[in-house]
Amino acid sequence: MRVLLDTNLLIWDPRLDWLPPGEHVLVTAALCYAELQEGEFSAHAAVRARAPIQYARAVETFGPGLPFDHRAAVLYRAVCRSARDAGRSVGRARRVDLMVAAVALAHDCALATRNRDDFAGLEDILPVIAL
Repeated sequence: MRVLLDTNLLIWDPRLDWLPPGEHVLVTAALCYAELQEGEFSAHAAVRARAPIQYARAVETFGPGLPFDHRAAVLYRAVCRSARDAGRSVGRARRVDLMVAAVALAHDCALATRNRDDFAGLEDILPVIAL
């Protein structure tokens, strides 16, 4: 199973015992790398100091992030519809989360996150693994 790690898992050293049994390939999205780099602009000095190290480690570990490509753009509509149908907002505050979900869907990945609520309403179209 391919498992796309959400941004919050790139800044936290995940244990792998949460994975279902079987072979797994861990990947992430280029959008998650973009979010991770936002740490360099934090108001907190410690966050700013750690951000480039976390980014370098993530890229070294997971390689290039999966792109938000044409297929993901097409599936983004289905992701937004599922979220809206579940009574969730699809506005600006959730846009990147929904785009990450579309990348996972486009690349046949489950999505692992520490913030299951960010992806609530998508369970019918995307396997979400909550930590």
